[in-house]
Parts: sequence; C-alpha cells; structure tokens
Amino acid sequence: APAGVPEMAAPTGPVSMLDNVELFQPLSMQIKQQLEAQLSKRLLQQNEVLFNVGDVGDAMYIIATGRVSVFITDATLGLTYELAQLGPGQAVGEMALITGAPRSAAVKALEPTGLLVLSRETFYQLVTAVPQVAITIAGVLAKRLDVVNKSSGGIEFGSLRGKTFDAAMLEFVPVHVMKRHKMIPLGQSGGSVTIATPDPGNRMGLDDLKRMLRGMHVKVMAVSENDYNTFIAQNLNAPQPGQPKQASKSNFSLAGKNVVFHGLGDKDEDAKLAAQAASGQDVANLASAIIVEAIERGVSDIHIEPDRKGVLVRYRIDGRMQVRDGTIPISLHTALMSRLKILAQLNITERRLPQDGRISLDLGQKGYDLRVATLNTKYGEKCVMRILDSSNLDQDLGSLIVAEKVAQVVRKLFYRPNGLVLVTGPTGSGKTTTLYAALRERMNPEVAICTVEDPIEYDLPGVTQVQVNESIGLNFAEAMRAFMRQDPDVILLGETRDATTARLACNAALTGHLVLSSMHTNDAISAVVRLRDMQVEPFVLSSALLGVINQRLVRRICPACRVPAPPAELVVKNLMQAGVQVDANTKFFKGAGCEVCKNEGFKGRVGVYELLVIGPKVRDAIASEAQLPQLRAAAMDGSYVPLSRFATHLLAQGLTVPSEVLRILPRDEGHIGT
Repeated sequence: APAGVPEMAAPTGPVSMLDNVELFQPLSMQIKQQLEAQLSKRLLQQNEVLFNVGDVGDAMYIIATGRVSVFITDATLGLTYELAQLGPGQAVGEMALITGAPRSAAVKALEPTGLLVLSRETFYQLVTAVPQVAITIAGVLAKRLDVVNKSSGGIEFGSLRGKTFDAAMLEFVPVHVMKRHKMIPLGQSGGSVTIATPDPGNRMGLDDLKRMLRGMHVKVMAVSENDYNTFIAQNLNAPQPGQPKQASKSNFSLAGKNVVFHGLGDKDEDAKLAAQAASGQDVANLASAIIVEAIERGVSDIHIEPDRKGVLVRYRIDGRMQVRDGTIPISLHTALMSRLKILAQLNITERRLPQDGRISLDLGQKGYDLRVATLNTKYGEKCVMRILDSSNLDQDLGSLIVAEKVAQVVRKLFYRPNGLVLVTGPTGSGKTTTLYAALRERMNPEVAICTVEDPIEYDLPGVTQVQVNESIGLNFAEAMRAFMRQDPDVILLGETRDATTARLACNAALTGHLVLSSMHTNDAISAVVRLRDMQVEPFVLSSALLGVINQRLVRRICPACRVPAPPAELVVKNLMQAGVQVDANTKFFKGAGCEVCKNEGFKGRVGVYELLVIGPKVRDAIASEAQLPQLRAAAMDGSYVPLSRFATHLLAQGLTVPSEVLRILPRDEGHIGT
C-alpha cells in the first residue's frame, strides 16, 4: 500500500466492505484489491459533520462502522429535514465523486463512525489504469436511476378531466392537508398512488403526503392551477363526515329545559352596569342555549371565539371540532363574555389577563360543572369551557378497557399495596378518566386516599383532594411532602412534571404507598426514559415502577347504524405496516349514519391501550441503565401489549374503523433515496 495509507483490519477490511457496496459489487476481486490499497480511513465523532451543502465533491465515503444522517436545511425557514440514515456497507458521495458537482446534501455522524475514503484523484487514476471500472460503475448508476424513476414515477404532465377521486384516500390524508399543500392523492392503481398537483416542486408537501401514505410508491402528476381548482370544487368542497359544517340559523330552543345556575351574584359594585347588560334576557338565553345544547350533544369542550365578522362557537365532539349552527354578531360578544364571567364568578371588568373559573348548574335532575378559561386575543376575549360530567365517574376499568384480559392486568396493578403506576398519553387521551376509575374501584372506608390535582375536576366523596396553588407555593412536590405525613394508602399525583416530584413519587412508592400519576409521553416505554432523565436513580426506578399504561382515544362506531365495510387494499396494507394483524377472515365495519349519531357514523369514543408491566427482564434493563432499544427488547417477554395489538382487537370487535386506528398509531416515516 502507498506510504501513509493505514492497513485495514481483516474482519472489517475493504474487501468485505466493497463486496457489500452496490457500486463495486460487479468488479473482480483483483480490481477490488487494487482499489483496497488506495482507501484511507477517517473517524467521525458523534454529531461531527462530514460535509455541508455546497462543499466540493472531492471524495466518496464507505461506512465501515456506525451510522450517518443525510440531511438538507431550508435556508429560509432554518428547518432541517433528514433524507436518509446510512449504516455499514452503504456509501455516500458517489455522484459527486464522478461528476465533481458540489454536495447537494449534508452528512453528519449519528454515533462514532468509521469511514473508508476514496478520493477523486485516486478514483481517476484507477479508471485510467482499468477502464472496465468506469463502464461497470456507469452501468450500476444508470440502473439505480432507472429504479428510482420507476418507483417514484418521476413527474408527468396530465389533466384531471374525467378523473375520479377515491374516497379511501381520506382514510390517510385529510382534506385540509390536501388543500394546504395543493396535492390530491387520486387513488391507488398497480401498487402506486398518483398525486395530482399544480406545484410538483413542493418537496415539503410531497414528503408530508408520503409519510401519511406510509411508504406507498408515489407518482406525481403535474396539472394546471385551473384544473386543480375545478377538481377540488367538484370533489372535495362538500362537507366530509366529522368536518366542521357551515353555520346556519340555530333552531335549538330552551323550551322545556329546566336549567339552574349556582353561585350567581355580583361581588363588585363597579361591575353592576356591565352585569346588567350581560343579564339581558337575550344574552342570558344565548349563553344558556350554548351550554345546554353542548351538554345534550355530549360535547367535551365549548370554544367561543371572536373574529373579524362575528363570534364563532365550536363544539369538540368525540375529539373532533364542529361548528355550532347559528351566527352570533360581534356586537353581542362583550355582553356574552360578561354573562359567562358572571356565571363563573370571574372579574367581568378584567379583559386583558387570562382568568380561570368554574360554572355549576343543574340540568333536569343532573348536576354539571364547567371549567372556564378566558384569554384575550386579537379580536377580543376567547372562552373555552370543559364540561365535567360526573356520570363519567360511574365507569369502571372493565367498561373503559374493552379487552378483558388487559383490563384484568391493569386492575391488578391498581390493587398492588405499594409501587408506582403511570398513565401516559397526549392531552385529551383520557388519562384522568382512567385514574379516576382506578380510584373509584379502590374507594372504601378501609383505604385512605389522597389526591393532588391541577385542577380538581370531580368531587370524590371520602377522598382527600388538594388543589395546586402555585401563587402560594403549593405545587405537586409540596403536596407530596405533606401527604407523607398524612398516613395515606393510595396517592394520586395529577401529573409528574419535574425531577423533584418524580423522585418524591418513587420514594413514596418504596415506602409502602401506592402512587398513581400521569405523564405526557408518546409511548409506555418512553416513560421509563423520561423518569431517568428526571434524575431518578436507576436502582430506585427499577424497584418502584410497577407498570405504565399508555392510551389514546378513537371514535366508536355508532351501534345503531353499524354495517359491514370491506376496506380498500391500500387501507389493509397500511394497517399491516402499522403492526395491526389483518387476515382474510378479518371483518371491518363502519357507521352508515343515522339520527342517533347525527349522521356522523360515530357515537362516543373507546380507548386504545398500550400496557407495559415491569417484569424481571425489564427491571434488570432499567437497573442497568439500558437505552430505549434494549428496553423494548426486554419488554417483549410477555409483559408488553403494544397499541397495534390492542387496535387489532378493536377492529376485530367492530368497535372502530381503520382510519381511526391509523390516526393514532405511530407512522413509519421511511427514508428518501439519495
């Protein structure tokens, strides 16, 4: 070998590496050995950049060990998008080696990475000495380009006239995403999805749709702007199920509704004038109608939002926002907000700062609480009211978790004498409902239960409930310290937000208390890593943690109008890619729409649960500070139920539809070829 070129170790030497590199596979062993002698080594540290966009393309790199990320950065927005991750045996920079063009992407090491380097000067010397090398490499690159072109379909020009839209595409790409990117997935044919767009150069939009289509082959068809607009108007401007509807004149009436608000009364003499205006019969009836209609429709949240033209009222029903029928002129906004503030016992003269309050009312023979939050916006104050229905407390774990075996395992966790049980998931995924159901099953005179919440959503008779008050220094950690002197059996910690609270929760779990808490993580296993990041010692965490329940909510098919609905081939393929077990005997259903579900096809929601029970293997992995991949491997000993497996059960029972399952399951982002 030339002077200065280090010798390669036999196990990972250049010959074995070149055998695995597509570009050099066709070469003879003799030529590979000649090439081997010219390769040099380079070692990258973690996060070290190999080259940037625009750098001179003067070498090709073969990855011997480690992994690198190939990425581009949008100079205008400063956003970085990963094109691919490459590992041992893969090469980067081959096109620049041949053409000498500047680098079109940047590369950095994701971990310590060993590279074999072939400079352009050395490559040209080799090609001059052995012309067969140039011919072979040219053939490989041409073949690769042809494969990429066929898989992506390239960009062709066409027309949407006479084309039809496959409604199955709505299972993956919502209408608002199509309109935002000006891209329409027309449908599947021959294993590919054709995307029509007047802007085929919109790389960000194309990448977004590719991720939603979960790795399906995509063909791009460029169409004119007029062609696109016409197709949108004819096929996608009609209201879709679950999409906001245009507001019309409301026909809701309070007639026959016996509604009584509690706690009315003016506390501030200076507010009398505003209070009188707010208590006008029309405004009072409007506020009552909005609230009563929401309760009767099963709404979870009411949004009252001023804009330039009027006041928009939106209801969140089964997790989806819907516009309330009826237009409210902007002239009524101030009076309406004052009326709601009076009901919530807030300061009606304060319109600049956010305020939080509570409305209590009786509707018929039933009581309700509304958690009220106001916020000043560009066009005036916005008000959001969360409806707290005490009937939710009647649900037990068996009714929430429809898979009986999973429900039994979860119930055993909540009946353990001591330890820490976490319920995780995004906001609005039903964590509080699950925790309250667990408390309800444990409530009896022989068990002392303490809770610290922010805010307290429901009253639990016989339970000591504490409201967080940051203004006086009463946070979750301080309440936990106080609880340890109150002799509790079960402690409900509303949320584990910081390191101090996490350590206190684990210590309480080790000292004879059952601690229940919630946390915001995307999956169950990540909760272990999050607690470790909160500086909980591994040996403490491994001993204290009993299990993690991660959950999502999907819309439930209306039982009154449920009908069989065989899915499209693309839907089945994407379900299988997401880990859902589908076979020829699997039957699918949907809601046809009826009066019971207001023609939505859905009525209520059902939970999708991921369950991690801390068994011996997981406990050992936690104690040894194993990383996320090792924790996942350790969990696969029978103590782990992934979301996809629970979703399979829901589909098999006909409780939800594939689009709802695909919405909540993690997407395989895939990689873009280089």
